[in-house]
Amino acid sequence: MSYCPNCGSQVQEIETFCVSCGKKLPEDILKRKRPVKPSRKWWFLPVLSLVIACLIMGSVYVFQRYQTNKALSYFNEAEEMAQIGDYNQASTLINDALEYKEYFPAAEQVDSFLKVAIQTEDTFKQVKTSNDEHDFQQSFDSLQQSEEALQQFNGDLVDQLMEQNLLMKNQTMLAQATYQLNNDPSMDELKTLLWEIEDISEDQAAEVKSQITEKLVSMTYEKATARLDDLQFSKALLVIDDTMKVIESSEQLESLKTTINKEKTAFESAQEERIEQALTAFEEEQEVNESHAIELKDIQLQKDNNTWKVTGELKSVATVPIHSILVKYTVNDEEENALVDNEVYVFPETLYPNEVGKFEFTHYDMESEANQLTPKVEEITWYLN
Repeated sequence: MSYCPNCGSQVQEIETFCVSCGKKLPEDILKRKRPVKPSRKWWFLPVLSLVIACLIMGSVYVFQRYQTNKALSYFNEAEEMAQIGDYNQASTLINDALEYKEYFPAAEQVDSFLKVAIQTEDTFKQVKTSNDEHDFQQSFDSLQQSEEALQQFNGDLVDQLMEQNLLMKNQTMLAQATYQLNNDPSMDELKTLLWEIEDISEDQAAEVKSQITEKLVSMTYEKATARLDDLQFSKALLVIDDTMKVIESSEQLESLKTTINKEKTAFESAQEERIEQALTAFEEEQEVNESHAIELKDIQLQKDNNTWKVTGELKSVATVPIHSILVKYTVNDEEENALVDNEVYVFPETLYPNEVGKFEFTHYDMESEANQLTPKVEEITWYLN
């Protein structure tokens, strides 16, 4: 069977021209074949590839969109849990969000904060235990670490945790103050406690402040009174003034301060009077020691052959030792004419108060026709130690 190579219509072998298209047919019967129609399926593979690619991209987009939506859903739920303080549940939801969306900076930052928040809540529990065990330094150290960790973040939740941290610190200070207050603190320790809780405005703080103030006033009153009993007025006033610097007021201490000042004035006045009296007595005593320290007890004159012996006794009425006592005397006749005058030292050389001394001297060249001669002390001199 022959065909037109131009249009593909069937022709007879004897025909020279195609009755369909009118074109001349090849003389060679073997060339009268149906023309090969060009294939119209060449475009199918690229289109199919494009469709597949679109389907894949669409699937990826849909999947990623799904993943993102799930991550955002978990993220929003985590925020809600964090807002009500359920940080453990919030942390679980954030981890779920990160599983759906690996690159999620906001979730990573929230996850870091939640770890610190959970650790902070654990710290609060540990602080309560440490306070019950009176390990207050451990509590302060833990709270300080939590505060430093929270300072890396900001926001309302951070502010809430910082406020709780401050509250726990204040409660720890009050617990420490109460514990020390019940364990015989010194006055300095009480002043330090009062200073440490000064800025705490809680009701419990007011009660503790009152207890510390009351105990401090009592100890100050006792200490100042002891100083007053020892007549240490300045030290007693200093004790009160030091306490008044750390407490607002104390009617009891103010009253004691007034009493101390009055007794100080009275004591000083009495002391001045005593000093004046002592000075007067000293001057009188000095006058006696300088002018009337010797009391003459006796002086006699005895004749033995051609010698005349003068003897005497005197007594010290001074209040201090005196020494180098020199007696000047004369021997007078009946008409009070001095036949001889002489000086002689008393022995012992030093006389103590109320001690008696003696003196004597023998005259070998004294001649007199008088029947009665009389010795007379003219002057006595001495030195004070």
